[in-house]
This record gives sequence, structure tokens and C-alpha cells, in this order.
Amino acid sequence: MLFFITSLLAIIGLNSFKTNSLKNLEESKKNEILSSYDSYFNDLKKRADFIYFNEFVQSNKIISILQNNSQNSLKERLYLEFEPQFSFYKHIELYDISFYTKDAIYILNFKDEQIEDKFADEIVLKTKSTKKDSSDIKMEDDKLYIIFSKAIIDEKLELLGFVNFEFDFEKFLESINGDLNKKSILLLDNNKIDKNFIEVLVLTDKKTIYLNKNSFEDSVKVIELENYYLFLTIFSIVILAVLSFLIYLIRILKYKNREIEHKYSELFSQLDEYVLKLDTDLDGKITFVTKYFCEVSGYSKSDILGKNVNILRHPDISINFYRKFWKDLKKLKIWNGELKNKDKFGNTYWIRTSLFPIYNSDKTICGYSSIRTDITAIKQLEKANRILKEDLSNKLNELRVQDKTVLNSTKIALMSKILDSFSHQWKTPIAKISFELQKLDNIKDIYELKEIKNSVESELLELSNLLNDTKSLFSNKFGKKANISKIVKELVLKLNSEEVVVLDDLKEDIEVNILNSELKSIVSNIVYSILDLSKLYSIERVKIIISIEYDTNEDFVLKIEDNIKDIRKENFLKEILKFEDDKYFDTKLHLAKLLIEKNQAIFWSKVLEEKTSYYIKFKKSNNEDDF
Repeated sequence: MLFFITSLLAIIGLNSFKTNSLKNLEESKKNEILSSYDSYFNDLKKRADFIYFNEFVQSNKIISILQNNSQNSLKERLYLEFEPQFSFYKHIELYDISFYTKDAIYILNFKDEQIEDKFADEIVLKTKSTKKDSSDIKMEDDKLYIIFSKAIIDEKLELLGFVNFEFDFEKFLESINGDLNKKSILLLDNNKIDKNFIEVLVLTDKKTIYLNKNSFEDSVKVIELENYYLFLTIFSIVILAVLSFLIYLIRILKYKNREIEHKYSELFSQLDEYVLKLDTDLDGKITFVTKYFCEVSGYSKSDILGKNVNILRHPDISINFYRKFWKDLKKLKIWNGELKNKDKFGNTYWIRTSLFPIYNSDKTICGYSSIRTDITAIKQLEKANRILKEDLSNKLNELRVQDKTVLNSTKIALMSKILDSFSHQWKTPIAKISFELQKLDNIKDIYELKEIKNSVESELLELSNLLNDTKSLFSNKFGKKANISKIVKELVLKLNSEEVVVLDDLKEDIEVNILNSELKSIVSNIVYSILDLSKLYSIERVKIIISIEYDTNEDFVLKIEDNIKDIRKENFLKEILKFEDDKYFDTKLHLAKLLIEKNQAIFWSKVLEEKTSYYIKFKKSNNEDDF
């Protein structure tokens, strides 16, 4: 909109300048015509005076003819005397010459001897009456002539007659037309003009020199002026268009710049809240820290800015390590690894950090920046895992010493396998927790932080349950019974969804002489193995039925049946149930099988193309001590 308004104003302004320039050019042309007319008129007047001087002053031949000849012979004598001179004077643009008696009676003219010129007669009468030389412009057959009328007198100043010198005025018009078209400058009566004519000079008898406006506008100068202003108009519009585009571009860039500033402001705010970031100069002095770093380290920004980064060094880390650290950083320009730090209060915390150089405008390293992740929780979990393993190992050693009569080599081997399987399952939640913690490096908003928090809590709960299950291996279970119906109902509530349907087909409450946690682990691991297979074979909806069957000895069999229709699972299950290859020791089904054997139950499966059934046969009573 601004472009169109500015363009319109520019066009109006240029039009105004153009109109003024045309008026100035028109006025200049009028002045030029006036100057040319004055110059031409004076020149013709001088020529008429020149002829008059030569023929009527310096020579007395014509004076003698007018003095001594009668009216009848006067015409012939004048013609014979002046005819040679007339031929000569035509070279100075004399068109005609006519003679009159002192009574203003026409005698002759040299252009057409037979025709009298009433217009010329009137000029002679005017000269006679005014007793002064006269001049006027005659129009005849669309041609223009300028006439100078003079009185002929002798040396005694007696009037002898009159002479008219007639010059072709068309040549004057042609000379002053210049670069204009023909008939651009005309001599017309005032009553013949219209709006297409511009008045230049008013002559006698309402005759006026006019400039033809249309022809004038077609002149070279006018065309050049028109082209100049057309160029100016186009150039101005182009300049305005470019300026408008630049203004529009600047506004767009400002808008985008504001958007970028807003986004970076939000990003920096989130970075400050949730990312451990620390920058130093080349001397190791801290130049920048985030708010979250201050929360973890215990230092305020005023406490730590300007201090050497060594303030965070833990005394357990040797000086040699840091020497190598700085050497590698300067050489490789980047360093990744784990560091043990201490906070303001002397407490230990672990970080995983990435360090990289900061460059100035001259592309010279001016400092180093580090992005850190707090891995203290992971380190504590790893420590707890080591302590638990050591505790389990010690417990096993104690059991071997205290109850050698009960434990045999087969049971120890079985326990070892159970522990290995449990140990592998601990790694899964620990790895997931580690993975979630690593996401903190790329966290963008608080919602992602909440998702990570929920995921870590879920995995910690899973890890806690695994630890409890492991701990229960060494509990004395004698006299304790597990309720199968209750365990199955809990599993049904937990797993039922649009993709998984678990049906409880148990008719009564059944208890078995086994720890509740171990039975729960057995059933859960079999069900989760079925769910893993469903994902492996891309089964969209899984149906699992849990039921009880009795044999002839009144021992009962727990049956778990799925609807996975894929014969490929047969070989997979056979390899696991053979118990000969340890490559499946980390599977859920393998752990279930080990726990079943630990509790002196029997486990087998029946694989069909349209379904698979898993069977666990429990004895009616189980009075033997377990280990």
C-alpha cells in the first residue's frame, strides 16, 4: 500500500515538474521566435534600405524617369531601367518591387505586371497619409510576404512617387521552424485560431504569429523532454519498488529476528533450568554457569564465577589425570568422559561431560565449554548392584558351609544360573535408567523432564521388585503357601488392554507350597515371554488363558495357553526347554524354568500351529526343605 501511495505522489510530482518544464520550453521557443523575427525583420528592412539607397539616392536614373516622363511612357521606362537590377536583387531574397505615382496610383510591379495588388495599394496610402515608411505582412494564396513601403523624393525633398519592396516571409517561417515540423509556426488572423495554437507575436491588422501546439509537442526537444521525464518516472518507480522491497524485507527480517530471539530466549531459559553447563577461559577461570549447575554444585553464581575450575576437583582424582586431561583436550580439541567432583559442602557427585573449545571472531580459541550430565544416581545403582552381588555371593558361601548335607552340586549350579538370569534382568532397568538420564543432554522442555522422571521411577520400581525377588531366594519358605488365584487375578488386572487379553479360568482358590514371589515370578515370566513372541511375530491381538487341570494322582497342573499362530516358535521353545545351551540364559522363559525346577515342579510345553500351551505340574504336597 505504501509503495502505491509513494509511486502516485512521485508520478504527480514528476508530472508537475514536466508541465513546468514544457511551459518553460514553450516560453523559450516563443522568445526564440521573437528574437528571430526581430533579427529577420531588421535584416529585410536593411535590404530594403540598401536597394532604396542604391537606386534612389546614389543613382538618379529612376528619379529622372519619374521627373521627366509622362504617365503613359513611365511604366515602360521604369521597367526597362529597373528590370536588370531586379534580377540582381532577387539574390538577396527580394520577391517583388512595385512603383506608384505621388498620388499613390499603381504604375507597375515586376512579378506580375498585369495584376494590381490592393493590399499593396493600401500600404502605399498608409505611407502617403502618415508620411512615414510602412511595413506589413501580406497573405496571398496561403503564402506570406512582408512589404516595406517607402516614399521616393528628389534632392529638393519633393515627392515623386512610392515604391514597395516585397520579400518572401515563408522563408523566415521555414528558418525559425528549426526542428519543428512544417507549418508549426504560422501567421494567422486572430479569428481563425483555436486552442491548438500558441500566440507568439501580434502584428498589424489582427495578424499574429502562432506556434502550432501539436507540431511543437512533436519537436525533438519536446520529445527528448517527454522521454527524459518518462525515464525519470520509470526510474523513480523502480527505485521506489526497490526501496519498498527493501523496507518489506527489513520488516520481515525484524519479525523473524524477534521470533528467533523469542525462541532462543525460551531455549536459554530451559538450558539454564535443566542443563549442567560450564564455560571457562584459557586459564581455567569459570566465565559462565547455568542455574541448574549451581543447584547441583551448591555454589551460587557470585560464588563460582571468576574462580578456577579446580574448585570442583575431587581429592580422589590424581593430578596426573588432570594433566593428561588438559593435554588431550588441547590436542584433540574435544574430550568426553566421566569425572568425580565435589560440591560446595564437600559432597561427592559424578558427571558425564563433553568439553569443546570456544572460538572468538578471529577463529582463535578463547576458552572451553562443557555440557554435563549428573550420573550420581547411576553410580549409586552400580555401587548397590556390586554390594548386592557381593552380599549374595557371601550368602551362598554361608549356605554352602552351613548346610552342606542339603545342598548338592546340582542345586548350586541351578542357583548360580538363577542368579545369572536375575543379574541380567537387573541390567535391563539399569540400562533404561541410564538411557533416560542421557536424554537430559537434549532436553527441551519441562514436559520431557516429567516423562523422564516417570520412566526412571517405573524402572526403579521394576529394579526394586527384581531385587526383592532375588532376596526371597534365600528366605525360609517352609510352611508358607502361595495363592495361585490371587496371583493370576493381579496379572489380569495389570496386563489387560486392547492388544492383550488375559482370561482367568480358575474355578477355586488354590494354594501351593511355594513362596508367593517365586510363583508370581514364574507365571509373570511365562506370560511376558508370550508377549515378547507376539511382538516378534507381529501378532496384533494376543489372547492368554490361564487354567487348572488335575491328574490321576490328584496333583494339579497350571496351564497357560496363547493364540500365537506361528510354527517358527517350536524350535525356539525346544532349545530353551532342553536346558543344554546357555545362550538363552537371559530370557524370561529360561528364568521361569529354573525357578520351577528349584521348587521341584515339572515344566513342559505343547506347540501347535494355532496355539501353544505351557504346563507346570505341582505336587499335591511338598514337605522337603528348599534351598
